[in-house]
Amino acid sequence: MAQLESLRDELRTPTDRSAARVVAGPGGVLTRKTMLAGSLVSAAAGAALLVSPGRTVPAVGALFGVHLAAQGVLQVLAVHASRASAAVRWLLAAGGVATLVLGALLAHGRADTVLLLGVWTGCGWLLRGLTMAVSATSSSVSHVFVHDDVLNAVIVSAGLFMTAFPYESPGQLADVGGSVLLATGVIEAFAAARRHPGTLRAID
Repeated sequence: MAQLESLRDELRTPTDRSAARVVAGPGGVLTRKTMLAGSLVSAAAGAALLVSPGRTVPAVGALFGVHLAAQGVLQVLAVHASRASAAVRWLLAAGGVATLVLGALLAHGRADTVLLLGVWTGCGWLLRGLTMAVSATSSSVSHVFVHDDVLNAVIVSAGLFMTAFPYESPGQLADVGGSVLLATGVIEAFAAARRHPGTLRAID
């Protein structure tokens, strides 16, 4: 509860402009690299889902699981490199670890039906998108994590769609999920490439 109150206080308190300074340290470089790596993971998983010939529930679940696990690890790495407040870092780290665990469960075949696979994958996307969207409202992280509002909106919308749409086969689920992952990969790569790590802002 104390951490949530700290996050609320930070979101309500105007940023002191005099406390902001421009940095070009390794944190910004690492954050940008993790985002580019995440875009490659999304695009590769999406392409594999679309072109894979044997799209069974275990195979599709393994690809979704690897994607979520990789994104969870990259989010934790980006948190480690940030200069955000402790409350924001805890929120992002918790989201990254939860996504990693969910991805590991999917990769090990814990979702054995198309419906369950869609719901679990959608929950993973919702978790990632919502934690990034909430944290980005904080001035101390909005320029440290180079995530785009469009990207967060796409991930959250895709998560809602995945949990609500009644898929009839693993092939149909793979087509939808693969298309979404390709789209998010392109958006994430563009968002990371358009900002130089030297322009990232840190709050003392």
